[in-house]
Amino acid sequence: HGFVLDGEGRKMSKSLGNIVTPQEIIKVYGVDVLRLWAASVDYRNDVKIGDNLIKQLVEVFKKTRNTIRFLLGNLFDFNPETDIVNYQDLSEVDQYMLCTANELIDKVQNAYQKYAFDEVYRSILTYMTNDLSSFYLDFTKDILYIEKADSHARRCIQTVIYKIALALAKLLTPIIPHTAEEVYSYMPGNKEDSIYLCEMPDCVKYPNADELTAKFAEFNLLRADILKALEEARNAKVIGKSFAAEVTLYPAPHVAKLIKTLNFNLGQVFIVSKFNLSTTEIDGVQYDSGTIKVEAAKGVVCSRCWQVVDEINEDELCPRCAEVLKK
Repeated sequence: HGFVLDGEGRKMSKSLGNIVTPQEIIKVYGVDVLRLWAASVDYRNDVKIGDNLIKQLVEVFKKTRNTIRFLLGNLFDFNPETDIVNYQDLSEVDQYMLCTANELIDKVQNAYQKYAFDEVYRSILTYMTNDLSSFYLDFTKDILYIEKADSHARRCIQTVIYKIALALAKLLTPIIPHTAEEVYSYMPGNKEDSIYLCEMPDCVKYPNADELTAKFAEFNLLRADILKALEEARNAKVIGKSFAAEVTLYPAPHVAKLIKTLNFNLGQVFIVSKFNLSTTEIDGVQYDSGTIKVEAAKGVVCSRCWQVVDEINEDELCPRCAEVLKK
């Protein structure tokens, strides 16, 4: 491997006063941040270390902790021994997330075998940022926070985030061991005394994985167009938050065909109050996925789920929330 240089790429020396010691970093930021830096660089070449580089890693470390905290926070009432949902009973989008998690496990396991720690670091960070934070954990809040505690939809999502949280903790153990041990201590259910008594997670190949991967590759293109349309409407002051939007889509033929095969709530996944499919041409903006029109949703805001609905009761609740609280 190469040498460790200062933040500007210079050789460390006493005369330049640019020596960075591990003890200094550990004292200020903790040992896991130093280990995360070591995993993030390509050690086969000369590598840099300095305040700015470490501070960037601190932000990555915080994001990692916060994402896993969110996962754990939504498992407070989940018992994997009694509440876990079988794969075949999960919704399509939940199954897809488990498939992406297994792709990550496979990729990370192979990277560890090659001692490519920077690949491990990048793969996990990309997954947590794109697949989890920006997609799955964003729209599932509407179910995790709003639906009845033991509803099937909520238990499905808890099953997924339980398996993902456990897998992430195990995959991260060689790099940030103290954090991984802390995460494991908060995992629900029967478990070992330490995460170091666990095996690395196994990669499971689900029978419909290839089909789901292909379908969601198409769906993500549609989602990207919807997000662009919402952003443009936000910039034009048509809407504020996406929940304030009513979206109408006149789909291109290939998208219309795709939508017929999807079995989940599109409005919920796009995080809008109302989502309509039009069979006739509409006045909107043309995208690859079709013509998209974004308007401010008409109605009243539910004080619990924040969606714009046609009516609320005397407690300012929509029918859905009123029914959940009644039960």
